[in-house]
Amino acid sequence: MLKPLYFLLFVFSNVYFLSSQTTDLSIAIEAQDLSGTAVSQVDIYEDFQYLITVLNSGNSVDNATISVSFDTDLTILSYTSQNNNAGASEISNINVNNNVLTASIASMPNNSSVELLVLVTAPTNLGGIAANGTVNPPDTTTDTNTSNNQSIISIDVVDIIIDFTVTHSQIQPAEGTSISAWGDSVTYQFTITNNSAIDFPITSIAGRLFLVSPNENGQPFAESLSLECIETTNGTMCPDLMDFSGNSAIVSTPTTNIAPYIFVFNEASEITAGGSITFEMVYRYTNFSCSTDPMPIEVGSFIQISLDHANVSSNNSNIVNTDLLNAEFCPETDICIETVQTNPDIIVDLEYDQEITLVTTVCNVGAVETPMRFFLQNLSSLTWDIVSINCLGTTGPVTCNDFTITDTGQLWTSNDFVLQPNTTITIETVVKYFEPECSTITGNIQAIVRSATNILDSQLIDSNPSNNYFSNLLVFPSVDPCDSSDFSDLQVTKTQVSPELPTGSTSENTAEWGLVTYEITVTNVGDDVAIIELQDYMQASNSGDTPIFATLTSVECTGVTGTASCFNIENANLGVVFDGISEGGELDAFWEILPEDNWELPANSSVSFSVTIDWQPECSTDPIIGTNFVSVNYVNNILENVLYNNNAQVNTYFAPCIDLVVQTYPEFTQVSVNQSFNWIVDISNSTTSSNATDVLFENTINPVFNITGTPICTVTSGNASCITNFNVAGNFISGIIPNMEAGSTVTISIPVTAPSFGGAFNNIAEAIPNAVNNEEITPETNISINSVQVIAPVLQKTFMPETIIEDGQSQLTFTVFNTSSNPTQTSISFTDNMPTGITLTGVPVWTEANGCTATFIGNIGDDFVGVENLAFPEGVSNCTFSVMVSSSVVGTYLNNFQNFSNDNNIDTSQTSAVLDVIIDTSDIDIEITKTVIPLEAAIGEDVNFTITATNLGTTTATLIEVIDTLPQGYEFVSASASFGVFNETTFIWNILNIDSNDSETLTLTARITSSNGLTNIATLNSVNEPDRNPFNNEDDATVEVSNCLSIPEGISPNNDGKNDVLLIPCIEDYPNNRLKIFNRLGTQIYEASNYLNTWNGTANMGFLKSSQLLPVGTYYYILEIKDFAKPFAGYVYLNY
Repeated sequence: MLKPLYFLLFVFSNVYFLSSQTTDLSIAIEAQDLSGTAVSQVDIYEDFQYLITVLNSGNSVDNATISVSFDTDLTILSYTSQNNNAGASEISNINVNNNVLTASIASMPNNSSVELLVLVTAPTNLGGIAANGTVNPPDTTTDTNTSNNQSIISIDVVDIIIDFTVTHSQIQPAEGTSISAWGDSVTYQFTITNNSAIDFPITSIAGRLFLVSPNENGQPFAESLSLECIETTNGTMCPDLMDFSGNSAIVSTPTTNIAPYIFVFNEASEITAGGSITFEMVYRYTNFSCSTDPMPIEVGSFIQISLDHANVSSNNSNIVNTDLLNAEFCPETDICIETVQTNPDIIVDLEYDQEITLVTTVCNVGAVETPMRFFLQNLSSLTWDIVSINCLGTTGPVTCNDFTITDTGQLWTSNDFVLQPNTTITIETVVKYFEPECSTITGNIQAIVRSATNILDSQLIDSNPSNNYFSNLLVFPSVDPCDSSDFSDLQVTKTQVSPELPTGSTSENTAEWGLVTYEITVTNVGDDVAIIELQDYMQASNSGDTPIFATLTSVECTGVTGTASCFNIENANLGVVFDGISEGGELDAFWEILPEDNWELPANSSVSFSVTIDWQPECSTDPIIGTNFVSVNYVNNILENVLYNNNAQVNTYFAPCIDLVVQTYPEFTQVSVNQSFNWIVDISNSTTSSNATDVLFENTINPVFNITGTPICTVTSGNASCITNFNVAGNFISGIIPNMEAGSTVTISIPVTAPSFGGAFNNIAEAIPNAVNNEEITPETNISINSVQVIAPVLQKTFMPETIIEDGQSQLTFTVFNTSSNPTQTSISFTDNMPTGITLTGVPVWTEANGCTATFIGNIGDDFVGVENLAFPEGVSNCTFSVMVSSSVVGTYLNNFQNFSNDNNIDTSQTSAVLDVIIDTSDIDIEITKTVIPLEAAIGEDVNFTITATNLGTTTATLIEVIDTLPQGYEFVSASASFGVFNETTFIWNILNIDSNDSETLTLTARITSSNGLTNIATLNSVNEPDRNPFNNEDDATVEVSNCLSIPEGISPNNDGKNDVLLIPCIEDYPNNRLKIFNRLGTQIYEASNYLNTWNGTANMGFLKSSQLLPVGTYYYILEIKDFAKPFAGYVYLNY
């Protein structure tokens, strides 16, 4: 009988288990070539593989998940689960989204592992790429060591020679033969060949045309009609051209670099090493432009390919010249314009603010209508005011309503319209010129008025372009010269203040990317108060320089001299990213002082500003220049005496880019306790980098390992300087790599010894560039994390029960599980130091030794227990011992891996057990009684058992569980309960509660199937509170069976009147019966329906159908009776 408290303990233990189940998962990633050898470098577009190993050093766990983020430019080809051992499931539910692979593992027992092999293709861009993987248990399970749940590994993608060539030819008509008519098509072919050592894709194919003949001969219009793949070689596949559509364009440019695209195919097409693709394309040509002197038109056709890589050969094919026809003659027109001064007379001297009348005549004296516009413009330094504009009249088929004129200040212009031949338009314009305050010009001031026309149809030729424009010269009186007696001079300086110079001042002394602070000082050394405007801005990088981006992070006025004052800066583009490329003529200004700000700077005074810019260049292997400009000017019409000091600039040289790639991995993925091995760290400087100078190496080895020697640094490829002095502080190692040229690798080996206990433990390696010398472009590849699994037997422990009352007892059980393959183990030792308040009430004893031997430690009254020199025989998977413990102090006691000491050849990381000690305030006494009616019955008859549960205590009992498992002599028919639920499968009666002195009953109806096993026992299985009297928790009832249908176990048909036939009592009461008898070989030798006690040991069927007596021996019977759910089956011994 289980103790009554167990149901309570079961509930508590399951609740705690759900919240405290533990495991220890780890993940390791290794980059390999296709033969399985670890690599730190791969070629562009090379196929290689990642081996991802997931290990479990802790308790068995279901539904673990992994997630691995691969470089976005990587191509994932396939993935395969492999090498699952020690009961681990295969990796399944694999999904890849945006190069993030996720998957799950259904089951991972202790010390199991499984691998995922991921086949990939390296990207075409050079430099470091990283794989970052994590493994996690489900939410209901806690990982006791999350430091090994992540693995980061990086490799360097290096360059190889890529060589593609393109050949191009004209098929129909043959090259040198012109088309027959405009609208004819021309058929071309071109072949793209990959001369490289590897398969490689072309990213696009384009067909382009340029004009070979002189532009005045005319320009054709070309259309792409079709593109077809007609042949491939060496295993190359034709691309899918189903959705291809061509372009059309006017061919008017005489050079290839700006030639129009007639078709572009942008689908990537891989061409095998040594392979080729041949295409056929068709263009159609029609006449587009005219010519004043028609001559044959000739175009040049070429094919252009694009690659994500430099091509040794040209990306352009050879040029095929295609002969076309003559263009049509261009129609001619003759547009003219003239403006005359009509008032005042031209001989009269002009004055300022005087109205001047100008009459403009526009004409078309040609033979065709002409799309055009005309305008009148002031081109002088003087400013005019247009008083009026009027259309005075027209001649020919045009009216003043056929066009409009728009006044824009110093210019008026007509709209675009069509002027018919033999027409004129007359426009009167009245203007006034303003007198300037002063002038730097001595003598009279001249003003130029320009009138002109624009023909809007490129197919029209003006036969007399000299009359398309006209100029008028107006002369105005002189004015007083500007006063130059007062000295005026604005000066501006800009200085880099952070980082402090000389950092960033030269290409040999660069600054790290990021924030640069400048001081700008504007000084008015003139004699007058100045209103100033200022622009602090950047310009686009010079051709050949590395593009750079800049953002203003702060600006403030920081100081003044003289009588100047600081004002608010109203126009600051904080947080705006600029590239220096002006839009609409506007500079990329970080901040400005505008004329409307009315910023006053008194004479002989200055104002200073502090400006901080965040510089973020694009990558380059050369130092990168960031240039910051500032300019300042007067606003209030003060004549500047000195102009050269109104502008200033500062050049800051930023560190060139590097791309460091780090990977760390153990010499072996699994090691034994106390085994010596090396942690290996590869540090590579990508081929795309500049020289890396003073790289800081930092390595943190998990403290469970012992470093057993000095790390060794070796240059394994390229030119580099190794670390000469390692700093070792505990398990932290650091050192400086003085120099690493592009394409070099250094390998650092760190000798260690595994701990004396099991688990999965990691190593973290990092290479940190010196920011002043180098800028890292992919910092995610600078760190690597990997784990190694230390294999050892695993310990688990439990309290049973998990909840006791004060001074109650619980059994603390320890189970040691051997490693996979169950080898011989020795020297297993550990000490479990009990939580304060728990002591031993017994001594450790074997529960299930299975041949294991050990020396137990711990006696009654001790607060520790353990073993020394535990040994496993070969082939033994586990052994178990236990000890009784108790506590007199109420509380919850957590006993987990932190309680262990003196571990040797054991993994205690997953041990966790909780004991709850509670106060008992209940008073319950559950009495179980059982009766049966009738007390005597025959086989096949039904009986009714009544089970009564009564609470004799003074408090309410809850969660009562009574079990009544029918013995084999009964067959269950039905059950009914006064309260609660009876489970017909488990035969457990669950009662929610019973109040003091109340009872509940359960009636079970059963059918008798045998004369044996008829004592039925009802037991209190559990109750939520302690039961005060365990001696009344069980009762039984027995049914006596009459001899009806009691089949004898032997007969002796020897005619002595005793046992001569198989006599079944009461069989005559069951006429619907059938008796079958079989020999020991299973052959049926007798059968009778409505059997009436007549079988005397003879056969009526089978191989012996005679009345002769059967041989002595054991025979087997089956008696079937209608309405009986089961037949009677047994044996009878035949003797004579």
